[in-house]
Amino acid sequence: MKYSVSNWIYGDEPLEKTFERLSRFGYDGIELMGEPRLYDPAEVKRHCQKYNLRVLSIAGMYPWPTQERDLANPDPGVRARAVNYLKECVDFAEAVEAPVIIVVPSAVAKTSPVGDPKDEEEWIAASEREWKWAVDSVGEAAAYAAQKGISLAIEPINRYESYLINTCEQALRFVAEVNNKFVGIHLDTFHMNIEEPDPPGAIRMAGEKLLNVHIADSNRQSVGRGHIDFKAILKALLEINYPGALALEPLPPVPDPYIAIRLKRFSHLRDVFAQESINRLREIAEELRREAYE
Repeated sequence: MKYSVSNWIYGDEPLEKTFERLSRFGYDGIELMGEPRLYDPAEVKRHCQKYNLRVLSIAGMYPWPTQERDLANPDPGVRARAVNYLKECVDFAEAVEAPVIIVVPSAVAKTSPVGDPKDEEEWIAASEREWKWAVDSVGEAAAYAAQKGISLAIEPINRYESYLINTCEQALRFVAEVNNKFVGIHLDTFHMNIEEPDPPGAIRMAGEKLLNVHIADSNRQSVGRGHIDFKAILKALLEINYPGALALEPLPPVPDPYIAIRLKRFSHLRDVFAQESINRLREIAEELRREAYE
């Protein structure tokens, strides 16, 4: 297994400080927040060399409300800007040698189609239209990404944070409709804990389409502080020969993650959670290795 941390959880922390932490605790790489204009690719590569880390993935950012990053929006101008944002992420990924970008086809915190239709039939019709627009948007971005050998990974988000794609099954249907070999699946243990009746089964369902994984416990804190069965999760990943990274994404115990990352009183948890999570995951991986040889 390869281990990384998604650096958006550290807010505006200087990038080198994040690299130093991950190197100190034995991580293999970093997942960079998908804000290409915040970074100098040459600086990122210097940090990678200095701390012996790689950029293993890019976490696309799709906050709602937005006029820039909603790939499913009824407004073609909004969709075009969202596609252009993804293309910028692709160029950035190429520059820092990251193989995969996480994509949420409808913005995070968007829990209904645009216009918030109340009638059931209108809601279904609007969601079907937004699904089709999202497929078209991701398809356009994927054609660009494929030219550069960069993959896009569709992330299901729980129903309380996004409405369009909530489960692995829906993500697989979406990927099938995009129909580009450079488009696969990203799964997140926190979201799976809410939406999937059998999270390890969802991993097996994703199979070779699984390109990236986020790790946080059921309470969105570090591994071991909730009730997720990470041994079953890692076993399923081994069974499908998952080739990607486990990108840690633990957050302080605050309801709004975007506020949580800015609270200085929880900043000590950055080290605590990073160390706890990788130590526990490595212990579980070692348990599984021993069992395989018994």
